[in-house]
Amino acid sequence: MKKKIKYFILIYLFTFSNYLIAKQSSHENEIKLKNIQNRMNDVNKNISNAKIKAKKFEKDIRKNEKLAVELFMQLENTRSEILKGNNTILKLKEEEEENKNIIKKEKMRLRTQIRNIYQIGKYNHIKLLLNQDDLTQINRVIAYHDYDNYARSNRIKNLNDNLSRIKILEKEINDENNNLEILNNKYQYKLNNFNEIRKKRLNSIVEIKNYIKNQNIELLLLKENERDLARLLNKIKLNNKNITNYNENNISFIQKKGKLVWPVKGKLLKKYGVQKKITGLKWQGVLIGANHGSKVHAISDGKVVFADWFKNYGLLVIIDHNNDYLSLYGHNQQLLKVAGDSVKAREIIASVGDSGGQNNSALYFEIRKGKKTLNPSQWCKN
Repeated sequence: MKKKIKYFILIYLFTFSNYLIAKQSSHENEIKLKNIQNRMNDVNKNISNAKIKAKKFEKDIRKNEKLAVELFMQLENTRSEILKGNNTILKLKEEEEENKNIIKKEKMRLRTQIRNIYQIGKYNHIKLLLNQDDLTQINRVIAYHDYDNYARSNRIKNLNDNLSRIKILEKEINDENNNLEILNNKYQYKLNNFNEIRKKRLNSIVEIKNYIKNQNIELLLLKENERDLARLLNKIKLNNKNITNYNENNISFIQKKGKLVWPVKGKLLKKYGVQKKITGLKWQGVLIGANHGSKVHAISDGKVVFADWFKNYGLLVIIDHNNDYLSLYGHNQQLLKVAGDSVKAREIIASVGDSGGQNNSALYFEIRKGKKTLNPSQWCKN
């Protein structure tokens, strides 16, 4: 009997100990699972916060770049006004010099006339009649005398007119110089503002790139940018269903494959299909290195369906070439076309820049057929 009791006690203790171990293990697993969930929540929260901060940086860059474009346009207009002012001053000075030369010649002629008058001064009308000389000669001398007086009177009038014109020209030149000084001051002020904005932009670019790198969200943001571009292209497609045929000489875009001219001359810095460092994503277009301000040409005739700032691409132009073919031109300094404009092949549409948070001036160029990107090197002739 005692043996049976001992046996049951051992079984109970073994079962109870297993229960306690299982309960403890379950509790530990619950704690581990909770810790994992907390870490996941923290990661998601950090990613969310990082995306919010990255978007704020992006918003600042967009604001600075659009403001820089406005100031650049104002600088160009002011520079044009200064050039016109300089040309006006040059023309006024040329006119002033011409008038001075005319006065010089008129003075010489007037001096000659006065000398002639002195020589024939003794032959006044009354003296000639009293001398009873030949009437023909008398009439000739009198006629010459009258003509000479008339000519002298006109020359004196012209002289006074030219002197008056010189005074007016001197005033106009003085006014133009004052205007030019105002324009130069205005230009310098805007140039300082432009440089300050460019400096802020560069600081923002450095800050956002370092932040993205430290937070390890570059791949995440690039994929998000690709999705945003896809949404934009879908929207463009919906808005341009009934687009007019823009094929030049009835030659379709596909027939121009391998014959198109590159939008800008320059070195291919990034080639289509090559993997990007860190993210591993492939380049869907090409990056062409070119001088700041170089003219960007449309590769073929078509219709501008987008011309504005767009995240990661900066000042972007998109042209529809019919049959779902599109060409994209990004990182521009200045846009010379607006949405709705028709363009011909080789027509200037923008100028090369570094918008979209780029460090150096270059053109991002892409060709698409619907959602599919195409290799520009197979479409543009080398």
